[in-house]
Amino acid sequence: MGICGKEELGERMLSTALIGFLMGAAGSIPLAGPITMLVLGYGLEGRIRQAGLVALGSALPESVYAGLALWGFGALIEQFEWVGPTSQAIAILVLIGVGLFLILRPPATAKSSAETSTEGEGAKRHILLGLSITALNPALILNWGAGVTMIYSLGLVEPKPQFAVPFGLGVGAGILSWFTLALYFLHRHHRRISPRTREKLMKGMGVLLFSLGLLAAARAILGHGLY
Repeated sequence: MGICGKEELGERMLSTALIGFLMGAAGSIPLAGPITMLVLGYGLEGRIRQAGLVALGSALPESVYAGLALWGFGALIEQFEWVGPTSQAIAILVLIGVGLFLILRPPATAKSSAETSTEGEGAKRHILLGLSITALNPALILNWGAGVTMIYSLGLVEPKPQFAVPFGLGVGAGILSWFTLALYFLHRHHRRISPRTREKLMKGMGVLLFSLGLLAAARAILGHGLY
């Protein structure tokens, strides 16, 4: 490969990473996801470090799933009939579980928030929390496969193995950038929100996730998903 060929490949890899960045950031904006709810919930309590660790943990497997989708694993995994029902069941359990967690957990006091932020206890636990919620959902490969198909049809990317890594890295950077921006805003303004309002917001987000989980379960039982 000549110099021109290497430069062209480098430009394509850079543009692929940029597209992944934009898709990762845009995909993190909707507020109905369990990861977003957890990150914002911790942020509302002023636990910015814990919120960032959850976001970091979730970004790692999603970056891998996005790269695999561009590599072509999305089309391969569609051949396994168990993936759809299994991932849907996992998603339902995650929605209900995180919803109950936000509803039932006691409100953090100012003292406990300060202690956890200075001592750094549970750092691995928060990373693993974000990582497990995302990693246990193989449907993300299918979701990213649909996204890759869309941008491929527009001529923006090429679904080739050499572009999988920059695309995945771009997605991860986009996810973390969006959460960094959101947490920066919460860090600056969360003290303006009264503890009572924070508690209501936390429980409200929990109720929303729990309701979405029950709705998804009902749709599955009625024949629109699992059966």
